[in-house]
Amino acid sequence: MQTPPELAPLLDFSPYRLLTEPDAVHRRMRAEPPVRFVREETGFSYWLVSGYAEAREAFAAPGLSNDPRRLGHAAAAAAYSPMANNDPPDHTRLRRLVSHGFTRRRVAALAPTAERVVGELLDAVAPTGRADVIADLAFPLPVLVICELLGVPTGDRAAFRAWADHTLSTTAGPRSREERSRRLHRYFTRLVAAKRGAVRASASPDEQPDLLSALVVAQEQDNSLTDEELVGLAVLLLVAGHETTTNLIGNGLLTLLRHPGQLRRLRDEPSLLPAAVEELLRYEGSAGQSSLRVAIEDTVVGGTLIPRGSVVNIGLSLANRDPLVFSGSDGLDIGREPNPHLAFGHGIHFCLGAPLARMLAATAFAGLLGRLPDIALRVAPEELRWRQISILCGLTALPISFDPEHRETSSS
Repeated sequence: MQTPPELAPLLDFSPYRLLTEPDAVHRRMRAEPPVRFVREETGFSYWLVSGYAEAREAFAAPGLSNDPRRLGHAAAAAAYSPMANNDPPDHTRLRRLVSHGFTRRRVAALAPTAERVVGELLDAVAPTGRADVIADLAFPLPVLVICELLGVPTGDRAAFRAWADHTLSTTAGPRSREERSRRLHRYFTRLVAAKRGAVRASASPDEQPDLLSALVVAQEQDNSLTDEELVGLAVLLLVAGHETTTNLIGNGLLTLLRHPGQLRRLRDEPSLLPAAVEELLRYEGSAGQSSLRVAIEDTVVGGTLIPRGSVVNIGLSLANRDPLVFSGSDGLDIGREPNPHLAFGHGIHFCLGAPLARMLAATAFAGLLGRLPDIALRVAPEELRWRQISILCGLTALPISFDPEHRETSSS
């Protein structure tokens, strides 16, 4: 076991670079050790974990903390979320309570809502022969389904979507986004109070149709979930769940358009859709890395000692192209089996929203391929623009053309 010497600054492997120049990034990284120390030109230094086996080991290492407050500076502390960035035992407590309400069965029950929303969104564009996949489908779909998941009253959903649009917008100024964020927190605080009143008045409090009500029941039963944590969960589901799903749909469709053989195969074999979603999660790389970890004790990963106090960056996209695990790792194979990718993390921090993201993506792709024949990119690839928010990167727009639906109309 040894600590390797400091190496030269790393080739940029940001999500943007991974999406736009993947071959160059992966070629460079395969020439480097799977655990290496990096000092960037900015002076920021960290340990990069790029091998698949090493990434799984890092995710499971108790000596690597997921709490950004341990990084020791204000910007990192501001990114802290009690639902996303906790370590055991708080993480264990919160995840147990959230898992109680956020079940696969609850997500499966949302599938008809997702299908209806996709149908309505595509109804608006199908006759025109053109669409922006981001604005017309990938952006509104998660918001509308998350409203159903959380139990946002129907009469509030138009206002809720407007707040969400402004909060998640990359064009709004910081003050505008902060104000919309405060409005969402205030709204969810009131909604949690209303759910609590309904639960207490219910004849069957254990049988609640929406996630927030189920979590209120759990809170009432053992008083181990605070209102602040409940509101934080609702905001986290909206923000984190929305951005990741939007990127998966937009980046995923672009990936298929760049691999026309795979796109034809998926049209011909729609039963491959679940496997195709998994392969897009592995391949497209919109979340190029995990949230940063901090070594709270000397920790060995892949035979390399990471000293206490070090920052650790787990390169998800790099691990998901590890040729030791994935045959033909640089190629897209929508029928790939098995596909043990790490797009949703691993271990105790495996993404709770994974079933929801998978379901929404599969429903969106089924609608796009089922309703819109001969989809083609409407602009030159170099005209596409990307937005990067933290560790996530996605398209600002994805203009497509297709054969329009010609609907017969009857005259009175």
